[in-house]
Amino acid sequence: MSDGFLSFYYHIIFAFLLSAIFFYGFRRVSISLQNDSHENFRTIVIKTVKLPLLLLPWFLFLFYTAYAWPGDKSDEYLNVLDLVRRVFWILYVGWFSWEVSLNVGAMLQASSGRLAEQVSHSVVSRTIQLLATIGIFLNLVHVFGYSLSTLLAFGGVGGIILGLAAKDWLSNFFGGLMLMLDRPFSEGDWIRSPDRSIEGHVEKVGWRLTKIRTFDRRPIYVPNSIFSGIVVENPSRMRNRRMVEDFSLCYENLEKMPRILKRIDETVSLLSDVDATEPHYAVFMRYDDSGLLCQIRAHITRVDRVGYLQVQEKILLIVSDIVAEEGAAFAYPTRRIINE
Repeated sequence: MSDGFLSFYYHIIFAFLLSAIFFYGFRRVSISLQNDSHENFRTIVIKTVKLPLLLLPWFLFLFYTAYAWPGDKSDEYLNVLDLVRRVFWILYVGWFSWEVSLNVGAMLQASSGRLAEQVSHSVVSRTIQLLATIGIFLNLVHVFGYSLSTLLAFGGVGGIILGLAAKDWLSNFFGGLMLMLDRPFSEGDWIRSPDRSIEGHVEKVGWRLTKIRTFDRRPIYVPNSIFSGIVVENPSRMRNRRMVEDFSLCYENLEKMPRILKRIDETVSLLSDVDATEPHYAVFMRYDDSGLLCQIRAHITRVDRVGYLQVQEKILLIVSDIVAEEGAAFAYPTRRIINE
């Protein structure tokens, strides 16, 4: 065996040991970090880069072996090997970017600060995927020696044909893009449209369709282009929910009514679940047929339906307690029959 082959084998063994050390070392570190029950930003990053980094040393080992081969290497062999190497790095970077896009939402949620609240996870994820796809395509075209100007010219003609054939698809695509940029709603929001029979929680905003789950748990798939022509209400982003309730006092309690209303307004405004900065009142409205019609208004900070109803119940019980404490009574429809 020649000295060249002996040197080759020594270098291959050394490269293999380095690859194995890196592989098992990083694998052990990643496993120890992932065993942490609290999933923080660091553990999510480790999960994202684990597979690409574990395979990287073995890819490099294969390329090193191919280049270090001591046999006769023709120009054609080196050219093919160089082409394979360039294509590999393009695909590897694209794969790495794709893995990052799949976990960018979890990274933003685990990170602290206002960035996680202001940035749409789906927008960032799909933007990375789109850029990765375009970058892979353009770089592969360049590596294989095709002219970009020729492709662009052909793409211009083909784009017109495809645009006419896929007009609805393109309108939905750009509608989805506008939804991700303008963010009238996000995944998880409760939305409704007074223009269409659309109401429920948003489960997914895609490039073409938006999936909405109604309150009876039925899915609705809405083309994104529809949202550009309808009014969408997003109750999930309410600062508070207004409560307006009427009640009637007996005519015999006319003198007690001002004190009752004052106590109700003051007591309700002190509740922690009531926004006292918003207009609130407890007032006498009019003389009704069977009693003194009064009205109470308050803005409840609990915007979810269950929480809102619980606070509303608490306020109504406060009204009942104050009326009873003041020795008054609620009015109800009565009828007086006079016998002549």
